[in-house]
Amino acid sequence: MGLFSVRLHSEYSVRGAARRVTHLPGRLRSAATAATNDARIVAVLLVVAAIALAWEMAASLRVI
Repeated sequence: MGLFSVRLHSEYSVRGAARRVTHLPGRLRSAATAATNDARIVAVLLVVAAIALAWEMAASLRVI
């Protein structure tokens, strides 16, 4: 054991989290998947908006 070592129980580990996810009901699992997919879509839209804003700023400063 190190200076600041902590022993986590199985309910706090990645394996414990995966075990809890597999025990979720089907509707809750599909809702979590849908929320993850929505977050990915929003992230892509934010990246596209940032690129468009950078393009407009470059055009207004006559960089391009």
